[in-house]
Order: sequence, then C-alpha cells, then structure tokens
Amino acid sequence: MFGRFGRIIYTDERGFRHMKTSNAWLATMLIVALLIGGCTTYLFFPREVINEVVKEVEVEVPVNVTVEVPVEVQAPSMLDLAVATFMEAVDEEEDEAGNEIDLQEGYDFADISVNKISKDYVVSYSKDKVEVEFEIRLKYDEKGDSDRSERETYEVLVTYEDDEDTIVEIL
Repeated sequence: MFGRFGRIIYTDERGFRHMKTSNAWLATMLIVALLIGGCTTYLFFPREVINEVVKEVEVEVPVNVTVEVPVEVQAPSMLDLAVATFMEAVDEEEDEAGNEIDLQEGYDFADISVNKISKDYVVSYSKDKVEVEFEIRLKYDEKGDSDRSERETYEVLVTYEDDEDTIVEIL
C-alpha cells in the first residue's frame, strides 16, 4: 500500500514490513512544474514573431584629400637661353658686361630675325661658369621689300658666371 509522500509499504514472505520510496511521485512533480513553466511562458512572453530588418545605408561624407602630383615642365635648354641672351644683346647693342655688340648694320631690330640655329652646339660646365657656343644665322629684311633680305652667319659664345654679368662674344 501507499504511505505518505509516495512511499510504498509492503510485507515480504517472512512477514516483515518494508518501506520503499516511489519514483512516480517525483515524476508527477516534474510534470506539474513543466506545465506551470510552459503556462507562465505562454502568458508573459509574446507569441508573434518580430522580424527586425537592419538596413545598411551608405552615406557619402566629403573628405578633403591632398595628393601631390609631380608635374614635369619643359625647361628651356641652355641653347634657348643663350640665343635669347644673344638676341637681347643685339637689340641693346651691348651685353650685360657692357661689351659692344654691333650687328644691326643700320637695320631696326624689328627687321632682324633668327633664320637658323645650328644643331651642333657645345655647353661647357665648370664650378661657377657655363659657356654655350653655337652658330646662328640672322636674316635682315629690307624695309618695305620683303623679297630682298640679307643673311649673315655668326659663331657666338655666351658665358654665364655666378654673381657676374653675362658675356656675349662673336667669334
């Protein structure tokens, strides 16, 4: 027979009474606890499914970026500088050092133009001096008559020195 709290009392063949604890009582209590927990969960937690969508949006943020780009600028060659110095000396009839350069021969400077510059030229570099030697042909136009013109070829040496005046020599 059953005693308190699910204990089974039985008598063996010799007439002794024994008490045995039944596991059925524990199983019943476990089932009741699960039912109470399930009902509590059902009542207090939402039953619908909530779908949350996280949307990533790209936002453009202006950023100032400094990029250094090397730019190659064609520098005038030493020959171009020497020709410009020579033509300036012809216009002023003297070089920076005060040496006389008289090649106008009665023509206005506007009537004198460069006809040809020889491709063979020499540039000499030293510690504080650069010398450019070249051959140039000048064209002298007659006033009012563009068909008549004279051409003269000159061998020129232009000397650039640090902290000194530029010297133009006709060789």
